[in-house]
Amino acid sequence: MYVLDGKLNAQLVASMLARLAVSQGAREHIVVGIEPANRLHDFAPTVNTDPRGPVGEGGGAPAFIEYLESELIPEVNSQYRTSGYNTLAGHSIAGLFVIHAFHSRPTLFQAHLAFSPALWWSTRATAQRAEQYVMSGIITPSFLYLNIGNEAGEMKSVYSGFTNTIARNRSVDLILQLEEFTDTPHDLTMTAGLYNALTGLNQYQQGQKVH
Repeated sequence: MYVLDGKLNAQLVASMLARLAVSQGAREHIVVGIEPANRLHDFAPTVNTDPRGPVGEGGGAPAFIEYLESELIPEVNSQYRTSGYNTLAGHSIAGLFVIHAFHSRPTLFQAHLAFSPALWWSTRATAQRAEQYVMSGIITPSFLYLNIGNEAGEMKSVYSGFTNTIARNRSVDLILQLEEFTDTPHDLTMTAGLYNALTGLNQYQQGQKVH
């Protein structure tokens, strides 16, 4: 499991997975924490032009995902006893990167966990491309978890439009799990949703129906 913003989130994910594995609520995982050199640049697929955000930031995600595919994942595979089943997890702008990976390199990860993804970024290009990918009908089997907290305004409206489109147009090969935490602030949605995301992933891996 590749966890973005690793310094902040990798220990949380590893501890939760370890506890779940003891109780047969999850498979054992190798947790790889990824810490970017420049978070906005590395995780955002496009340069932001929206004055409500940091104008001029972003655009490095294509190069960053190339690094994951050509360097980091092969290195992990060479050093550890991996299964070939890769999961990517991220929050906020890192959640946007998860959605970028979902549509742009659909075979690289078999599961995608995006907590409060910043789908509003720039011209909403990542959300639109992911929608087009789903509506194309050519879907690589995958598990996709998405959540949101008490965010409002464009953050909520873009997220709602995106999840509605995905839910209406997904094929049976895409298992979609959605959650909304109406009393949870943006910064805590990964903490709030992690248990359900990981148990849902475990059900998917075992071929069970995901609730």
